[in-house]
Amino acid sequence: MSKFNKLALAALISASSLTASAVEINFTSGVTATDSSGLTSQFIDPLDPQGTNGFFIETFDQIPGTPDELLGETGFNANSDTENFDSECAVNSLGGGISGVSVTPSAADDTDNVLNVRSGTNVGVGAAPANDETCFGYVTNADLGTNEEASVTFDYSQLLSENGDTGITYLGFYWGSVDTFNDFTFFSNGVEVATLTGVELLAQLDGTSGDQLDDNSNVYVEIEFDFEDQFDTLVFSTRGVAAEFDNIVIGLSQRPIIETPAPAGLALLAGGLLLLSLRSRSKK
Repeated sequence: MSKFNKLALAALISASSLTASAVEINFTSGVTATDSSGLTSQFIDPLDPQGTNGFFIETFDQIPGTPDELLGETGFNANSDTENFDSECAVNSLGGGISGVSVTPSAADDTDNVLNVRSGTNVGVGAAPANDETCFGYVTNADLGTNEEASVTFDYSQLLSENGDTGITYLGFYWGSVDTFNDFTFFSNGVEVATLTGVELLAQLDGTSGDQLDDNSNVYVEIEFDFEDQFDTLVFSTRGVAAEFDNIVIGLSQRPIIETPAPAGLALLAGGLLLLSLRSRSKK
C-alpha cells in the first residue's frame, strides 16, 4: 500500500522476528469519520453497512432497526443507575449471524468490568477519543488494583480457518488519549508477532500521555503486515485507567500465488467473502 510510510521498527515494535520489509506503520493516514466518531481507516467508511473490498470495521455502534436477535453483544455496555447505552452501543463482532470472531476480557466472566463500551467521557473512568461522539470501547484495571494488567483479546483465528488461504494483513484502530501504560500486542498461532506500546508511540509523535484533545495523543494507527507475518489475535492491554479505542478495521488478503509475478500490493478479497460471516456496523 503506497500510502504507508515505513518507520524505524526498533523505535515502535518489540518483535525479534520482524524486519522493516515485513511491517509498515502509519500514524498520518487516518481520515475524519463520516459518523462523528473522530478518525477512521482510509479504506472503509463506518457508515458503510456492507464493508468494502475485504475490510471489516468494529464501531461499537448498533445499526438502526437491527432485530434484537442480530444485535451485537450489549453485555459489556457501561450501564449505571444514571446511564444506559443498550439502545446505541454494542460489540458488533459478537452479533448474531457472525461466526469466527471472539472477544474475551482477561477476567473470564468480566465481573471486574475489564472491557466496557459507552459513549461520552466519564471522568476518571473512560475518555472518548478526540472528536468521537459515538460509542467506543475501553479496557480498565480500575477494579483490579494499581498496576495490575487488564486486557481484552480479539481472536480472528476461527474466521481465518473458515476462509481457507486468507490472512489479516491490515489493521487500523483509533487509539484515544494514548497512555504510557497501554500496549497493543499481535499474535499468530499463539506466538507473539509484535507489540506497539504507548511509551514508544508518544515518543515518536511527541505526544502527552492521557491528553484527550491533542492530535499527537489521539491517533489512527494503521499497520500492514506481509502475509507471512500476518496475525490472528489482537490484545489491548492496560495497567491503568484506561485504554480507549474505536473503529477497529481488519483487512483480509489471499495468500500470494507463487507461480505468477507478485503484484505491488497483496490482492484484497472481494467484499462478498466478508458477507459470508461478518456484518459491518454503523452508528445508530
